[in-house]
Amino acid sequence: MITLENISDKVYFEFRKAQIEGMKTERLGQIHVSDLIKPCMRYVSYSKFLPKMSDTEDVRSLFFGQAVHNITVLNGEEYNEMFLGYNYVRDEVVTRDDALKMPADDPKHLDIIYGSIDDLLKVGDKWVISDKKTTGSIDYFSKARSSASESHIDQINRYRVLLKKCYNIDAEYGSVIYISNSINKEKVDKPIVKSFKLKPIEETLADMVEKAKIIKDSIKNKTLPERTKNFLCDGYCPYATKCFTDEGDTIEV
Repeated sequence: MITLENISDKVYFEFRKAQIEGMKTERLGQIHVSDLIKPCMRYVSYSKFLPKMSDTEDVRSLFFGQAVHNITVLNGEEYNEMFLGYNYVRDEVVTRDDALKMPADDPKHLDIIYGSIDDLLKVGDKWVISDKKTTGSIDYFSKARSSASESHIDQINRYRVLLKKCYNIDAEYGSVIYISNSINKEKVDKPIVKSFKLKPIEETLADMVEKAKIIKDSIKNKTLPERTKNFLCDGYCPYATKCFTDEGDTIEV
């Protein structure tokens, strides 16, 4: 006999499954822009070697973010979700087709930095890289004196480098659209846009290559980079307790 509880449970789990499936996106290679903006390369290495499970709070934020990205195109499909692939060893462009032809375990992936630009648009005669971020801190970004998150600014600076390398387009400006991931009927729905000038390309490129080499060496030799004390250590790094007790510089996988 089917009960209402049976029906509710079935619908619940099918919805949860659909959430997870809906968040799956193509992710090629090993080294990504998101790795290069972390304040600690050991965190990145742990994330490559150790499994990380998501709880429903993680899923909620990612689910809203994925939905926003899927339905908002600012400047046509050509300039939306632009694929970025750059071989920093050979100083060469890597196209999406090139990347797809390489097996997932091909060591050449370790020579490539991958990324994807949400949207690229022109304001006057200037190119602007725009990124969309869902947030639970919309009140903070709504303040007149607030600015975009440093990590988000860092991310777009790195996109500038790859955009120039891959498409020969130089974007001098970046902009982050902050969108609340909660609904409050007592508040007006207002996306907050924070714009900024980007750093010189060569300055950012040098830092990107340095960090990419650290990640490459870590993956190849199963070594752990030096710990870097930062804000993630206290409550924000899922690998903190392991890091605190790891005495060696190698990792067993």
